[in-house]
Amino acid sequence: MGAGYEVREATEGDGAGIHALARELAGAVGDAPPDEGAVRTQLEQLLRETGARVFVAEVGSEVAGVVSLWIKPDLAHGDAVVEVPMLAVSEEHRRAGVGKLLMGRVRQVASENDASLVELVATRANVTARDFYKSLGFIEADVVSLEFVGDIEHPPEE
Repeated sequence: MGAGYEVREATEGDGAGIHALARELAGAVGDAPPDEGAVRTQLEQLLRETGARVFVAEVGSEVAGVVSLWIKPDLAHGDAVVEVPMLAVSEEHRRAGVGKLLMGRVRQVASENDASLVELVATRANVTARDFYKSLGFIEADVVSLEFVGDIEHPPEE
């Protein structure tokens, strides 16, 4: 599993490959496709953030997968939490161990930062992702997830 793939820190030069993966991910979960310029801008910002990391899995010169993460101090527990907002593997490279390699790097970063928890989100409808994460030992927490969707400057009135 994962033979021939190399996981490395992303660079700005990976923008097109990461954008392609973000488009695939958006299509899989029913989101609108992201703008390439916006993805490149976010990548550049994440690469400058000390608490953020972006890794790509590549085979040859092709970006086959990407994972981004945040290392966040957890005041409530006095340690750190690693949050994974994005993991995407190209359809043609799925079931080859790419996701497992990328999540292995996430776990390595969590260990290096004494994180007691790795958090990620998968929608209820994304059974494939949920099954994948469960196969890696993740459990579905019984929490209520709330998101603010709308105009931040003009929230709905009570």
